[in-house]
Amino acid sequence: MKFPSLSLATCILLSIEKASAYDKKVADDGSILTYSGKPGVQGHPARQRMTKTSKGTKATLPPEDPADEVGGMNTEPTPIAGIDNSWRLLHRNGIIDSIPSFLCEKNREAPQGKNVILVVGDGMGWEMIRAGAVAKKVLQELEGMGVDVKTGATGKLAKDAKAAFKGRTLNDYYISGKGNGLSFQDLPKFHVMTTSTPIIGEPSDGNHYGPARSFLGDVGEHDNGMGELLTNKDGVPYVFSGKDVMEGGNMVLWNDAKGGKYPWDPNYFLEGNQPPSDPAFDPEYILQHAIDSANSASCYATGVKTGVNQMGVDLYERTVRSILEDAQSCDKSGGIMTSVPILHATPGAFVTHTNSRGNKFQLQTGFAEAEPTWAMGTCASIYQPTEELKQSMIDGALSSKYTLLTQDPNVLAENFYDPIQVKHPDKGHKVLSCFAGQYSSNTKLQNMPYRGLDSSYTGRWCSKGIKDKDEDDVVIGVTPDSEICNHWPEEELKNIPHMKEHVKEALKFLGKDKDGFFLMYEQGDIDWAAHANHMDDLLGAMLDIDDSVQEIMDWINANGGFEKNALYVTADHDHYLTLLPHFPEAVANMSKHNVPIFHTTK
Repeated sequence: MKFPSLSLATCILLSIEKASAYDKKVADDGSILTYSGKPGVQGHPARQRMTKTSKGTKATLPPEDPADEVGGMNTEPTPIAGIDNSWRLLHRNGIIDSIPSFLCEKNREAPQGKNVILVVGDGMGWEMIRAGAVAKKVLQELEGMGVDVKTGATGKLAKDAKAAFKGRTLNDYYISGKGNGLSFQDLPKFHVMTTSTPIIGEPSDGNHYGPARSFLGDVGEHDNGMGELLTNKDGVPYVFSGKDVMEGGNMVLWNDAKGGKYPWDPNYFLEGNQPPSDPAFDPEYILQHAIDSANSASCYATGVKTGVNQMGVDLYERTVRSILEDAQSCDKSGGIMTSVPILHATPGAFVTHTNSRGNKFQLQTGFAEAEPTWAMGTCASIYQPTEELKQSMIDGALSSKYTLLTQDPNVLAENFYDPIQVKHPDKGHKVLSCFAGQYSSNTKLQNMPYRGLDSSYTGRWCSKGIKDKDEDDVVIGVTPDSEICNHWPEEELKNIPHMKEHVKEALKFLGKDKDGFFLMYEQGDIDWAAHANHMDDLLGAMLDIDDSVQEIMDWINANGGFEKNALYVTADHDHYLTLLPHFPEAVANMSKHNVPIFHTTK
């Protein structure tokens, strides 16, 4: 199904009241998401193949069967007058049969709809998922042979293991399509999608992010709404156009010939100077006008397109409500949780309204006003609630609502959530859990402990490694250097629950709400590890999201199945990761803290 360019087809538009009908329609049409469970949908976007500063864009979605033909550049959209919203969009495109008259159930005695759980792997594109899936299967096979993957093997066992994986390549696993190996890959539905950003005014020079700009100018220079309307050279205010930016419009659309139809397009895996099979293919095309985590997550949260760095506002910097806020206004619980700072781009988009992700005041004010039922992550840098707000949760006005849980050397991980076991969201209770930052002896820490491929949480390459370059000075890979250190102080690891335990406790608490809940869980350090070209960190983060989604699926199965719950697994953008063919053998041959060359660029 194709969508008009002004539509929000690249956003996850989640219905609370009409969840059952909406979920069924999405699953039948295969229009929006990628991985699905019955009748909810799960997914990750198409691999948008990018560098550290490039997140690809595609505004049309392929049909359910990847073998079907997909059109190239979108045709010119039908103009839409007035202010749009997600309900009207969904109705206009046949996703829902009608627009409900009420946001909340008019009869509060009626069934309360579904719990909605959104999982976002930040930067988790197709190749990221393949890396995690293949690595997990290799580890499982080694363990089946009797190898301890934390300490390695010696003697005959090591020799046998090396022989078993000698010559093993990615062709022995999968090279296209859904693949298998991770928990969410077992779900029956798989669809491809991408995320894209509007371009307001002049595009950024070169292959880089789209401009952080609204119709009121550069967003970092003023607070919400506090800017003049942008005008063209004739002094006329800009009017949004759904045409592609290359045709003078504001949308970044996708061209299948230039960028490939699927993330596994063979032209992305050519060696050396091999020419592409299609002369129209342009390897630089995917690097242009990149989206960022803030506006992609904002679109998921609100159903409204906005620009780079913007969260919870439209292109005129007007506040738009999030699904979490709507859920809470309907007496449901609303939660956010992440492996990075609580008010970082993805979680922040659900609880704040800011034209700039770096506007500390607007971020913190938004959180204070939203008062989410559940918030968990690191409390570091500017991306956290204020100290005054946290203190109020301890002994001030918010102490009757909130339980503030913070990392404590005297509290073991298994006891961390003991204080909230008697708490109940139907009684107005809320939870904020803080880690890292001031709560660690290493105050520079900003994300949860990296697990690593061996799941030891210790011993990793301290730096980003040594960049390998070709004769044209182009980076073609990264070789680890020889310095090993721990990400977190080892003595603190006993105090930190693993991500799947955080997810388990969030579901246990929010699941008490008789009216239901919305929860967004982000594995944000997938993105951080990819930016750092750190494969060991990346694979550990993929194992974290795999375990956590399995925890969610187990909870759903024990709590009404997909008749009572909707589960969505997706990403906000991708990274330009290219695995070398011998990746499986390299994983198998690793010894503790001695990972062979894993190239993260090509």
